[in-house]
Amino acid sequence: MKPNPNLHAVLRCLFFWTLCGIATISASAQSVNSLGHQSWSTENGLPQNSVHQVFQSSDGYIWIATEDGIARFDGIDFKIFNHENTAAFTSSDTCCIVQDSNNSLWIGTSDGLVQFASGTFRHLPIAEHIVSLSTTDNGTLVVLTNSSVLRFDGNGFTPLPLPSGATPTAIAKAADGSLWIASTAGIFQYQHDQLRPASLAPNLTNIEGIGALPANGIWIRSTNSLTLIQNGHQRTLQAGRDLPAARIQSALSDSRGDLWIGTNQGLFMLDKSSSQPQRQLALGSSSILSTFEDREGNLWIGTETSGLDILRQQNFRTIPELSDHVITAIVQTSDGAMWVGTNGDGLDRWQSGKLRHYAIRDGLLSEIILALAPGANGSVWVGTADGLNHIEAGKVTSYTSADGLPDDLIRSLLVDSDGSLWIGTRRGLAHWQNNRFTIFTQTNGLKSNLIGALLQPHTSDSHQDLWIGTLNGLSRLHDGKISTYTTKDGLSGDVITSLAEGQHGTLWIGTNGDGLSIYSNGVLTSLQRHDLPLTVDSILKDDHGNLWLSSTHGITRVSASSLIACGVSPDCNPRPISYGRSDGMPTEEASAIGHPAAWKTAQGKLWFATRKGVATADPDHLSENRVPAPVVIERFTLDDIELPLATAEQNIPPGHNSFAFQYAGLSYAAPSKVRYRYILEGFDKQWTQAGSRRIAYYTNLPPRHYRFRVQAANNDGVWNEAGASLAFYVRPPFYRKPWFLLLAVLLVGAIAILLYRLRLRRLHSQFQAVLAERNRVAREIHDTLAQSFVGVSVQLELTAQLLAQSQVAAAGQQIDRTREYVREGLAEARRSIWDLRAITAQHTLPTRLTRLAEQSSTESLPIKIDIGGTYRALAPVFEDEILRIAQEALSNVSRHANATHVSIDLRYHSSRLTLTITDDGRGFEAADDSLPAKGHFGVQGMRERAAQIHARLSIESSPGRGTTVKLEAPIATQKGATSNG
Repeated sequence: MKPNPNLHAVLRCLFFWTLCGIATISASAQSVNSLGHQSWSTENGLPQNSVHQVFQSSDGYIWIATEDGIARFDGIDFKIFNHENTAAFTSSDTCCIVQDSNNSLWIGTSDGLVQFASGTFRHLPIAEHIVSLSTTDNGTLVVLTNSSVLRFDGNGFTPLPLPSGATPTAIAKAADGSLWIASTAGIFQYQHDQLRPASLAPNLTNIEGIGALPANGIWIRSTNSLTLIQNGHQRTLQAGRDLPAARIQSALSDSRGDLWIGTNQGLFMLDKSSSQPQRQLALGSSSILSTFEDREGNLWIGTETSGLDILRQQNFRTIPELSDHVITAIVQTSDGAMWVGTNGDGLDRWQSGKLRHYAIRDGLLSEIILALAPGANGSVWVGTADGLNHIEAGKVTSYTSADGLPDDLIRSLLVDSDGSLWIGTRRGLAHWQNNRFTIFTQTNGLKSNLIGALLQPHTSDSHQDLWIGTLNGLSRLHDGKISTYTTKDGLSGDVITSLAEGQHGTLWIGTNGDGLSIYSNGVLTSLQRHDLPLTVDSILKDDHGNLWLSSTHGITRVSASSLIACGVSPDCNPRPISYGRSDGMPTEEASAIGHPAAWKTAQGKLWFATRKGVATADPDHLSENRVPAPVVIERFTLDDIELPLATAEQNIPPGHNSFAFQYAGLSYAAPSKVRYRYILEGFDKQWTQAGSRRIAYYTNLPPRHYRFRVQAANNDGVWNEAGASLAFYVRPPFYRKPWFLLLAVLLVGAIAILLYRLRLRRLHSQFQAVLAERNRVAREIHDTLAQSFVGVSVQLELTAQLLAQSQVAAAGQQIDRTREYVREGLAEARRSIWDLRAITAQHTLPTRLTRLAEQSSTESLPIKIDIGGTYRALAPVFEDEILRIAQEALSNVSRHANATHVSIDLRYHSSRLTLTITDDGRGFEAADDSLPAKGHFGVQGMRERAAQIHARLSIESSPGRGTTVKLEAPIATQKGATSNG
């Protein structure tokens, strides 16, 4: 069948379930070496590109000695110390770094030593040129100069007793803690303060370096040779003969027993199982000055002109012979050959390093390979965008819709246990058996005709079942009947992308965007949580019980048993491990185009299709990083002001709003994959999962004691649970200190008591005012109504007398006068009751007194009134009180005195006023004048009224001699008052 060119163009855009997209094809060169490589130079933060030594301090930092200072490296950032920013560096030309037993860091420069301790640098001058640094078995600093070996005792330097005339050339620390010192007089061993010759290769000269080998062996480096002495055997590698280089410049025996050799012509490695050094991948510079292995097994290389390099063990490698374009599908056939399909570059067969390529010219219907399946006798079934091919012994057979296929675009293939073939297409499922196709579509019970992954379990009780992943759920073909499972049945999603068989009938189901599901014992469970990828493009199960899940964000390895446990307990943590470019993958984007996108070989190795070639991993030989990442707190800032870091609790003054903690996990295997969590004890209730973020912010922390704690996990998920911590105390402002709070409580209490007392006083005053008002009202009533009634009573008695005398006309006049008195008394009562404080502007005091006298006068008791002085208008209340006092006095005379004459004398003086009322009545005992008369207020009311106007009231009386009432008051005028006399 000829391929359809139009369909071919459309299918080049196929990406997973969509039928139109852009398939980008790019090349990527990848070394077969399993070591990953990364480099840094001045462009990335190094102070200078000549790296003389790399060293790791006890806290985990990497220190780099260059010709322009040292750099401290945390895996992400460099911090530079040199003469430009640190006064202790009188010279920035550094050669070497070592750490003593007190954790002090010592840096050798061209102008002496620099000590770094407790965050402070200190310069120690040494006249001789420093070549190298080391420490003794007890951690004491030893300095190798161009003419001597100096031991530092804490106060000064003492030279070690080398033989006379011997010039030291190299120094190194042996595995037992002793020092090897190479000199022009031979090699010496220094241990327990004793220096003795070592019987090692006495014929070696021009020694430039020395170091340890496994099993107490030693390597000795000269300009053009490297001598290895181990277990009584000696071997010399000669430059120009064993090494294609003119000069050997560094050497290192790593923790795996391999020897790394740096030369002026590149880096070489002598494998412990090989006899000849092998050149390693090309670095930025071919001149290697230094080599170093850190605690995680990473190899650091210092070059002469291109800076710093690192080589890391990686768990993934690529196959350089295969296409580095977009890989779609991978299978292994029974003859051991690997078949790799691509998205537009045809099909590759790879076996024993030999490659054969298949394209349209070789009989393929299309070079867009979408599905593969191993057939019998080493054959392979190939699903393409334009139909189905079968390749056996190099012969290619084709099948298309013209032969009975429901569609030419083949999505997936599966060879049944009986040898027949299942074919997934866009328009249904086809079964090729006995040279004919049987079609299953939605009319047969499928939820969708777009078929994806296919799986036939190998367990004895289900090997006849076929599981079918579709666009609308998971279908199961059993005994010719189709049943379908969807999210309603427990699936995490309905778009099925991958299927894999687990133990005991378990089925693993990958979806597009909805994570992983598990089918076990007839029950579907979603595993969408637990930090697993949401889109699972392929699932492989290795021989160690782990699942490998590929997605467009890398590959994830997780224990299958832990996931099964998570299906029962959703709160579990399966601790998945993710892999990407830092682990050797050519790209983190695994392929999602064809089926199967991953394959487990007969040897147990795992092959994954990516968008930049094939990535392979060997689960039997995984490099696992079990070294917890040291954690350091690098900066502590308050409102953008950096504070010095201290081990003791720091005292923070009040008034700061912003707190920032910058931290680092010092893991160099894959720094970008270090994960963090932190908690601020005293504030947070639980740990914050920070991911890769290396800074934490807090604002407006209330005054109290705090401890900031941070933990880190390395690239393989190993947590350093000790982590790092920083304690600090936020002092309260003065108004939140205990003494102030106590004072405030006391003050509030005092104010409350004062307010309470003021309220009581106010209530008491109100009560007194009410009582005074009652008394005043009583007095007003007494002095108005009562007095009016008295006057009326007197007038009525006089009227009665006149009527008894038949003086009708006079009696009528008296009645009219009485009526007038009643009207005036009523008006006065109304004024006193309803407008007690109103200003009485109608009459002056003299006028009112005169009317009072007329009202109270009778034939039997005439009243005489005399007014003297210059009248002045007074305050109404003042005049009212005087009038009421006069009323009371006259009332008492009328009722009790039996007087025959009464005189009233009112006098206005310059600053006072006097009122004198005298009668000739029977008088009384003056001692009783303070007591009120029964039924009225009497003299007491008069005294109270006098007190209201600050007047002095005196009463003179004795039995039979009458009574004199005298009132003397200061004159109180009313502003703006006018005379109305």
